[in-house]
Amino acid sequence: MIRQTAFALLATAGITAAHAASGVYLGPSVGIMDADANGFDDATNAGVLLGYEFFSKQQFYLSVEGELTTTVSDGDVKIAGQKGDWDIDTRAAFLAARVGDTFYIKVRYGAAWSDVSVKVAGFSASDSDSSVSWGGALGWNITPEWALQADGTRIDSDVNYWSLGVLYRF
Repeated sequence: MIRQTAFALLATAGITAAHAASGVYLGPSVGIMDADANGFDDATNAGVLLGYEFFSKQQFYLSVEGELTTTVSDGDVKIAGQKGDWDIDTRAAFLAARVGDTFYIKVRYGAAWSDVSVKVAGFSASDSDSSVSWGGALGWNITPEWALQADGTRIDSDVNYWSLGVLYRF
């Protein structure tokens, strides 16, 4: 009897947890990579965000997210009086918490990997780095499937990604 009761409780908990999850979402973003370094102007990046909402309770949601971005318009750079350009590609993984339904606020925390290239006066250099990354977003769920989101993410201590995106929930 105890075994059957325990099985029934576990099965009910599994169904409840599965019901609480909202599923997969995906969407593109475009924005600026704001480099906080002397001589570096903003680059324009485009990206894609893939997430999975695994928990929801009333107006509180938890999800895991992965985001990739790439430079679509190089930023200008001026080093030692010489002009050039720079670009950055990023990969990130986050745990995100969202509060709200129609309008929402989201915070996320995770890790980011970036590849930066700089070209000045025939000389080029590149570097890769990883760091703790965090950010926040304001969003509007236009329909149960479609959302608009304004996002700010700290890629590393010198670069922030300010973006606008569209999300589709499957």
